[in-house]
Amino acid sequence: MKNQSILSMASVMAKSASKVGLAASITSIAMLSQATNAAPNSATAIPLDLSGINITKHEIAVMQVLSEICPPMLNGKQKQRFYKSYNVQLHELMPSLEDPKAAIQYLSTQQDYRQILQGIRSWTMGFSKQDNKALCEDLANAEYQ
Repeated sequence: MKNQSILSMASVMAKSASKVGLAASITSIAMLSQATNAAPNSATAIPLDLSGINITKHEIAVMQVLSEICPPMLNGKQKQRFYKSYNVQLHELMPSLEDPKAAIQYLSTQQDYRQILQGIRSWTMGFSKQDNKALCEDLANAEYQ
């Protein structure tokens, strides 16, 4: 699958981002990147709570990469909105964890996650700065109740 077709789908999803839509967008982006960067026999699900809800390491890596690339692309107000949206999104993706950022820090010490993270970073850098900035702005402008 070409980066442009993935970006087109991600862009359409991001433009219609809402509280639920944004989560779906990130999940979809992660699933698309997982498919293009798949490693054979890699376990990528992290159980989060007793109800059996799972999030993939690819989804977490997408969020981590966005937290790395977005702030430098945004102005002061956009950064504040981005961080708020980012934190809300992390808690929605990992509802059973009190501190999702600590989970990301822990995962960053794991070899399999670092490989996934590097793949997501490379995949993201394949898009133009303008396209990445548009995605970051969409995340910054997402509305939560």
